[in-house]
Amino acid sequence: MFDSKDLQALKKVLEADPYADVSFAKIGFMLKESSAAGLKGGKQIVFLKADETQATALAEKLKQVPSFAQATQEELAKIAEVIEREENSATAGFGSIFG
Repeated sequence: MFDSKDLQALKKVLEADPYADVSFAKIGFMLKESSAAGLKGGKQIVFLKADETQATALAEKLKQVPSFAQATQEELAKIAEVIEREENSATAGFGSIFG
């Protein structure tokens, strides 16, 4: 999680070196405002699905942003629940378009 005031620095890290073997562009990520995930506002959340090696490497890159803070287990559970619900809604909506 990151302070919203560091959004530009965060975006710079997320967009850096998109062709590297382990990059945010290749792995894919979601950037959300913390209040959209049911948490206290004023923070930005980077959510990604990666194996442990990739996640560790990407977390090291994120530490370049001054306000980097690892989410707690409780926060991670809330974030994962919101993301899953959004993905399921999108899938259901897409399915209704094609019947």
